[in-house]
Amino acid sequence: MGKQTDELVQMLFASLTETLGVLAHLSDAELDDLSEHPCAMGGTERDLITHNIDHEQMHAGQIYSLRYSMRKMQQSQVDRLMAETMKARANLISALIGMDDLDLDKHLPDDDWTVRQIVEHTLYWERHSIDDLANGKLKSRLPADRPRSGIDVADPLEGRLVRG
Repeated sequence: MGKQTDELVQMLFASLTETLGVLAHLSDAELDDLSEHPCAMGGTERDLITHNIDHEQMHAGQIYSLRYSMRKMQQSQVDRLMAETMKARANLISALIGMDDLDLDKHLPDDDWTVRQIVEHTLYWERHSIDDLANGKLKSRLPADRPRSGIDVADPLEGRLVRG
């Protein structure tokens, strides 16, 4: 992936984080309030947000169409794995949206794990495996100033700590 492409991806991450931070403070009742933003097309706040979702999906489709015409459909196995990793993480994050903090420590039915333990377990093993890759065969190829998560997480079952 090119440097400018990576910068665009980072900008999308940063903007998404900011957007979710704003939306988290919106109440269900406020979704029916009229929106003055032109993208709501005379509708409600719900219309505005659904417009944004559809707008993003429409433009993602345009990019996929361009990739297809350029014969660049993520044929690289690494590119495909990066895209699938992103989808898997988005799915995990989506599963958490709408949960209260108290829900994080509830046990799953027929399981000893809590939601928090599942997320911490996922983070632990991701950091463990990717740090192993980064500090092993890729160590000499990675930039010293590469972005780091700074996450310190212990595996809830193993009790080991990973320092990001």
